[in-house]
Amino acid sequence: MHFLLLTSLLLSQNISDAHGELGALFRGKGQAFVAPGRLFSVQVPGNWAVALHENDPYTIDFRLPSNYGGALLQVRRIKVPGQARPRQLLLNALDLRLKKLPNFKELSRRNVHVGGHKGAALLATYTYQGNVQYPRALEEVYLVTGEEAFVFHFECFEPEGARFANDLNRFYQSFVPRPVAQGGPFEAVNPAGSPSQAPVNPFVVPESEKNSIGEVQKP
Repeated sequence: MHFLLLTSLLLSQNISDAHGELGALFRGKGQAFVAPGRLFSVQVPGNWAVALHENDPYTIDFRLPSNYGGALLQVRRIKVPGQARPRQLLLNALDLRLKKLPNFKELSRRNVHVGGHKGAALLATYTYQGNVQYPRALEEVYLVTGEEAFVFHFECFEPEGARFANDLNRFYQSFVPRPVAQGGPFEAVNPAGSPSQAPVNPFVVPESEKNSIGEVQKP
């Protein structure tokens, strides 16, 4: 799938890099990461680091150590009924969570394929704590893989969004749910070293939404 933030929202922006910040942030080859419990595998680009949630083993954060642009990609696994559809998850997220964000504005919806599975994607903007000086670009992708689903939540400072398009494409294109073990004991691999603990989760799914799409359960 292709990340529409660059093409539909920020293509007209003139991004300068007079001080070489892009090269410093994003150079480096992607490295493989396998989430604990073999939830999924993905190629982590450049200098992105992994953060785990102590009380939520089914949520993984990917961030730049510098917190550049306030960029966050969060991948969350949830348990869903066998008949669940990606568009249902999208609509639930809109009604129960996203529309409550300050100055939320939906820009587009589309069907996608990630990791060989059908999904749905939503592109939107909102303002951080209602402050129009801090607009946030947001994309969520809902992927159903049988009785499991994966919700990708990406957001960043809107004027910086185009800088992250290529890295997001690498995350999406390399994502594999439930990768088959290649022998030997499982170990979580973090390209930046030992996984750190994630800060307070900015992407909290309320109980009402969990109940509507299936509560988180152990695999």
